[in-house]
Amino acid sequence: MGELEEDLRRNYASDVVLLTANSNLVGHDAIRLSAKRLHEQLPEAKFEFLAKQVRGPYAILIWSATSRSLNATDGADSFIIRNSKIVFQSIHYRLEAVAGHVNQRHATIKGSDAQ
Repeated sequence: MGELEEDLRRNYASDVVLLTANSNLVGHDAIRLSAKRLHEQLPEAKFEFLAKQVRGPYAILIWSATSRSLNATDGADSFIIRNSKIVFQSIHYRLEAVAGHVNQRHATIKGSDAQ
C-alpha cells in the first residue's frame, strides 16, 4: 500500500471524484477502496496497457489484466487532470473466469468495482 499512498499524494486531488458502474465516491479513500477491490478481484494480476489518449486535461487508458482465477477485459479508465492532479476518474472493466477455474462469486460480474 506504500506505493498507493505515494501515488495518491503525488497525483490525485484530495477531493478526486471516482465514478464506476457501482460507486460514486469522493476523495483519496475512494481510490483506496477501488484499489483494494481490484486487488481482491485480481490477486497477483499482470496488467497490459493497450492504448492511451490525452487531449488537454482529459485522458483515457485502455487496459486488460490476467490473474489465476479471473481476467479483466475491456478495461478503461478516464481522467480529468487540473493543476497536475487527477480531479476525476472513471473506471470500467469486465471480469471473466479463467478457463478451468470456476469462481461463482465473480464469474458473471460485469462492470467495475463489483462486490
